[in-house]
Amino acid sequence: MDRLKELLRRAGEAIRSPRGRDVLMFMLFLFISAVLWGVLALNEEEQYDLRMPVRITHVPDSVTLLSKGPDALTVNLRARGTQLLKMSLGDTPGVNIDFRVYRSGEYMHLSNAELKALARNASGGSQVSVLYPDSISIPFTTHPGFKLPVRANVQATPGPRASLSGRPRVAPDSVKLYALGGHLPSGVDYINTEALSLEAVEGQQTRRLRLLPPPGTRAIPDSVDVTIEAEPLIMKRRRVVIEPVNVPANIKLITFPAQIEVMYMVPMSAYTNSDPHFRVIADYRRISRKRSKIRLRLTDVPQNLQNVQLSADSAEYIIEQL
Repeated sequence: MDRLKELLRRAGEAIRSPRGRDVLMFMLFLFISAVLWGVLALNEEEQYDLRMPVRITHVPDSVTLLSKGPDALTVNLRARGTQLLKMSLGDTPGVNIDFRVYRSGEYMHLSNAELKALARNASGGSQVSVLYPDSISIPFTTHPGFKLPVRANVQATPGPRASLSGRPRVAPDSVKLYALGGHLPSGVDYINTEALSLEAVEGQQTRRLRLLPPPGTRAIPDSVDVTIEAEPLIMKRRRVVIEPVNVPANIKLITFPAQIEVMYMVPMSAYTNSDPHFRVIADYRRISRKRSKIRLRLTDVPQNLQNVQLSADSAEYIIEQL
């Protein structure tokens, strides 16, 4: 505490000294000069680039715009520093476009001069030299739209021990398509999503995909959720009778064993209901004197099964004369 009092005493003596008064006077004049410079600078006009959000207002419920239009206008303004400071520190001014004022036929159209006027009013009277886009033309329709199904453009492959469960699910599975004049484009029966390619799918995956409506039309909603599901594969075994074929009429071919085990992978959901039909063939014409066994061949394998294989590729045999 005593140390602080001593520091304050010394500071007071320094300020009351002739040199201290000179320093205080210099700082006062420096502050006044800075304030005057700031006032003069803020009153000068400068150029400034600003992105002004665009909002279309007073659109009737019966009207559907076929294009959203620009989200913002990029505007080059010339204004006083005070105005630019206010716009940069406060909320960015937005451009409100009244649909009722600028509709004409089946379009809402704004020329370059009209856009500049709206931007000038929104910015408090600042001079607008350049803006982008330089004009806006948005088609619209009063037709209620056409309900069309959505087709998922998805290429998916499951993981090594999984199987795709049905087709990709789309939600919602249909959307409304709006077209100029209320006329559906020829040959349009569905709407595709953007392309998606997935590899080694395990479990369930959901992606939000944009819709690709024909040019000049608009789909609402403009995107859908696509779900791809893969379920694990389980090994299953089944004993199948070995069937001799191409055996001459006076000969009987007997294999040992008479049955053989077929192993295959089946989706978990189909495990209890899986009862596929196989044929295990022992072809008499493929008997070789060099081999003591006959080769076995698996046929009629259902396409929805994976990793189908025999427990043995050959069997012992005897030939009996009838």
